[in-house]
Amino acid sequence: MPRRGRSTTIGKFAKFYQDRRVSEIRMLGEVLRREQHTASGESPETHEPREAPAAR
Repeated sequence: MPRRGRSTTIGKFAKFYQDRRVSEIRMLGEVLRREQHTASGESPETHEPREAPAAR
């Protein structure tokens, strides 16, 4: 019976791309929160900003 899950090569690629999608969604959420704070008149720097990764 073949191996399943992350022990396979395909599973390793799937984990890499899933982790990248999660990271992009998290960064988008932070950007949206900053825009909402700015639109509501609050200081956008209430939370420590994270460094965005360099564009590829």
